[in-house]
Amino acid sequence: MNSDQAIASENSVDKVITDRPKVSSKKVYINQLISRHNKQKTKERVVTLIFVGLACMLVVISGILVSF
Repeated sequence: MNSDQAIASENSVDKVITDRPKVSSKKVYINQLISRHNKQKTKERVVTLIFVGLACMLVVISGILVSF
């Protein structure tokens, strides 16, 4: 690597560092985070109930088929 490449790589590194957007202070709305979390938990409960229901139906149907 010659000196021109070294200077070019240093300039590109500086450019990358200076091209970053300035980090501004963003507000965090706790109520929005809590509501998003509650929606996600509700979806997880629904999916869990569906799988438990399917498993119970499978046990009942297999029990009926075995009894005949």
